[in-house]
Amino acid sequence: MVSTMRSVAFLMALLCTSLLCPWGGDLAVAQEGVPHRNHLTRADFERAKMVAPDKDGALGDAAAGSDRYDMLRHVLDLKIDPGTGSLTGSVTYEFESVVENLTEFVLDLTANLSVDGVTSPLGDLAFTHDADSLMITLPTALDIGESGELTVAYSGNPVEPSFDRGLLFRLHRDVDGVPGQVPIVANLSEPAYAQSWWPCKDKPGDKALSEVILTVPDTLYGVSNGWLVRDEAASEAGWHLTHWQEDYPIASYLVSVAVSDYQLLSENCTTTLGTELGYDVPLRNYVFPFHYEAAQSDFEPLCNMMELCESRFGPYPFRGEKYGHAEFIWWGAMEHQTVTSIGTSSINGDGTRDWLIVHELGHQWFGDHLTPLNWRDIWLNEGFATYTEALWREDVAYRAALDEHRSETEARAIARQAYLEKLEAGRSEDRWAQQGPVYDPVPVFPGGVIYDKGAWILHMLRERLGDDVFFDLLGEWGREGGLTSMVVEAGGRVGYNVTTEEFIALASLRAGQDLNGFFWPYLQEIESPEIVFQRKITEGIAGPDTRMTVSLRQVQPRLFDNIFPIEVVTEAGPEVRTVRLDSGTAEVVWEFDSPVLYASLDPEHAVLWRPAAGVSSTEGISRLYPNPLSGSALNLRYRLNAPSRVVARIFDARGREIVSRDLGAVEPDAGFNEWVWTPQDGDGAGLASGIYWVALEINGVRSVRKFTLIH
Repeated sequence: MVSTMRSVAFLMALLCTSLLCPWGGDLAVAQEGVPHRNHLTRADFERAKMVAPDKDGALGDAAAGSDRYDMLRHVLDLKIDPGTGSLTGSVTYEFESVVENLTEFVLDLTANLSVDGVTSPLGDLAFTHDADSLMITLPTALDIGESGELTVAYSGNPVEPSFDRGLLFRLHRDVDGVPGQVPIVANLSEPAYAQSWWPCKDKPGDKALSEVILTVPDTLYGVSNGWLVRDEAASEAGWHLTHWQEDYPIASYLVSVAVSDYQLLSENCTTTLGTELGYDVPLRNYVFPFHYEAAQSDFEPLCNMMELCESRFGPYPFRGEKYGHAEFIWWGAMEHQTVTSIGTSSINGDGTRDWLIVHELGHQWFGDHLTPLNWRDIWLNEGFATYTEALWREDVAYRAALDEHRSETEARAIARQAYLEKLEAGRSEDRWAQQGPVYDPVPVFPGGVIYDKGAWILHMLRERLGDDVFFDLLGEWGREGGLTSMVVEAGGRVGYNVTTEEFIALASLRAGQDLNGFFWPYLQEIESPEIVFQRKITEGIAGPDTRMTVSLRQVQPRLFDNIFPIEVVTEAGPEVRTVRLDSGTAEVVWEFDSPVLYASLDPEHAVLWRPAAGVSSTEGISRLYPNPLSGSALNLRYRLNAPSRVVARIFDARGREIVSRDLGAVEPDAGFNEWVWTPQDGDGAGLASGIYWVALEINGVRSVRKFTLIH
């Protein structure tokens, strides 16, 4: 999943008055947050989870009791009425018990939808629908390996559980941005918002086969995952039916519906692997009619993208089924299996969103075929898909250079530069530190850290292993997951649930070295290693200035295992040598044939590190949530390095101060400090909807974030 945000530069300038300047700390767009949970760690939260009453989709929360069975298949049969914003229908489930004496079947379903009845082949079943969980009493207890089947009929008007999440009912906007009259209904369920529109097991670690039957007004068309079984007039006049079947296991959050007046853009893609193995990939893009010509241009490179992904990751995982897009009203895209939902703002005909298109295509391997067993491993989705963007930039530059009749050596150099520039554009270590760790983030989507830092971890792995070993590893992982990955198989078609530990184990095996010391510090720590680099040039065997002693030292508490490239320039020219730093210090002595002029550590930024300069500082706001804010309290988390005078101020979009709170002398809390504010001005009056800014002054140095208040 990728979302895009507008620049906040103009508001930064707007706020930069004599009272607010100079800026202090890092300014970043506030990320989506989660409700206050009394400083729970992820482990605390997992232990505290229960079936009611405070499940939270942003945290990937789901009913604990659903772990007692394995979902095998679900068939959604839905009638969607955009005019009333409602749906009616049923979901049929096939499942298998993984415990002895299974008596209850537990699903996630938001409380505002109505369960109209539950049936099985043996008759009606008793159920309790409360606190976003549906508990169904089975007609007979099931032991391990025994299967069951039941159907839940339900109805209602789905409510977005969070801004732009769940089942979205929107209207077309024409090219001038004027609201139109044509409906668009689509879902965005990641991480755990599928329960807001259909009863499901809202966890990524239980993939099942799926069918989706959509009945919609006959002026519209319904699209879903997999292949099209039926496309016909419904039995009720004025309605149309499409029946889609996904024959590869799929996670609940990847089940998609998209309904609008779509126009189909269609072609078949034959790749090198497809030619060898005897298949092609039907490319099917469902777009709004006024975007048809723009979509032709934007999706033109899609087959080349498929060629790249197959060459690096293995054959398209869903062979025999389509790949394509369904347009919807959103600011990014979501990698629904075989049919990515793409935001209408990303179809503009100029090809500038190719990075987004290839990102979501990469997810078909990393996220859809290889699905995290738990949300703690979300970087295996987003880091790998973001890295796919860099591979695409490298591939485009390489092919363009060859088209210009550059030599192979020149083309590869140009391609590498484009690849490095793409990665550097996403590098923001200060912001990553504010968003938390890559592994096991809270919430599941804390910001760009799981995307860009995740991609950087893969880049560093490539630099460490070399292209041959790295891409062999990537292809093996993309095809089959880890050595012990959970395989979900049905009818000869497989999917995988994977973990970070499995990727590290496979990488270590293929590298011939234990890579845990490389991976885990970057995954779990918020700061990069701090390095002291020293070199001493003396007389050597070949004469004056031909011997160099290099010393590396890391000063942060947790040690990282890195191999650092060092470029040494002698009178004979440059060369690159490496030093492994996997303990506190490393020292090497090198002899050269000609005098050494100078040396630089990691000139191409192959490693995430920073020069040691005393104690690192990450003081300031680390998280602001919920955002948008709707009636509840705003929680502001911040870090302190030492006891400090803290003042919090709130400004409106015109830069006027509306709240000032002197928090006094504050002691640093373990992990983070927190200030909670009810959306009222200094006189206790409510505030209007709009854009606001919070500025936190720590000993006079400012940290600023934006938030949106809606009513």
